[in-house]
Amino acid sequence: MADSTLYDTTAPSAGSLVLAHQRLIRLKLGGVFINITGDVNNLALNPTKIPVPREVYGTKGRSSEDIIGYNYAPSFNVEVVRDPVTKQIVAAQAWFKDLVKAAFSEGAANKREFQLFTDALDEDMPVLQGTFSVAYSEANTGYADKGVVTFTLANDGVVNQITPSPLAGSGAPILESATPTLQAPGKIIKVRGYKLGNAVSATVGGKVVVELRVIDEYTVAILIPATVTGSSPIIVTNAAGASNSLPYQAA
Repeated sequence: MADSTLYDTTAPSAGSLVLAHQRLIRLKLGGVFINITGDVNNLALNPTKIPVPREVYGTKGRSSEDIIGYNYAPSFNVEVVRDPVTKQIVAAQAWFKDLVKAAFSEGAANKREFQLFTDALDEDMPVLQGTFSVAYSEANTGYADKGVVTFTLANDGVVNQITPSPLAGSGAPILESATPTLQAPGKIIKVRGYKLGNAVSATVGGKVVVELRVIDEYTVAILIPATVTGSSPIIVTNAAGASNSLPYQAA
C-alpha cells in the first residue's frame, strides 16, 4: 500500500490566486511607455525556443540542444470603445488607433516597441522588452454586439529581459512573520518575509541582534538579545535599507 503521508500533509499556500489579467503589456507611444492592460484580454506571450543542436558525449545516438533564445508572438484582444457624442474611438484608446495604423503599414512603420510583464505585482518575475511587428484581425464574425479586435505581435530581433524590473521597489526587506512567539532572550526565532537573502543586521525591541543567520531569500534566524521583554518590534536591514517594523511579543 502506498504511503500517503506526503499528500495528507499538503496544504494550499496562504494568499490570493494569481489572476490572468495581472499579466501586463506596455506600448511605447510618443517616446514613453504607457500601460494598455486595462483594455486588453487574453494576453498570451506564445514563446518558441531558438535551439542549436549539440553533441552529447557518452550518450551515443541521443541528441541534445542548447536554447540560445526565444521568439515571441504575443496576442491579445481589445474591446473597442466609442464616444457616444463624437462617434469616434475614445481618446483613452489613442494607442489602439496607433496599433491599427501600424498593422496596416509596412517596413519600419509596422513595428512598435513593447514591454511584457509576466506578473504585474511581483518584481522578481521576468519583464521583457523588444520591438515587434503588429498584425490585426477581427475577433468577431457575424452579428456581434461588441467590436473586438485581436492584435498579434512578432518580435523583430532580440527580446531582452529588463533588470532591475520596472516594478522594483527600494530593495529593503519586507517582514511577514516571526515564530515561535513569546520567546525569551537567548532563544532563536525565525523571521520570514522578502528580500532577506542579503540581510546584514537586525534589532528586536531596539536592541541589536548579535547573532543573525540567513537561511534563504525568505528567512533569517535571529537570537533574541538580552533584556528584551514584552512588546519588541523586529527590524531587519540589508544593503538597501531597513524593513518595516514587525510586531513581536517576547517572554
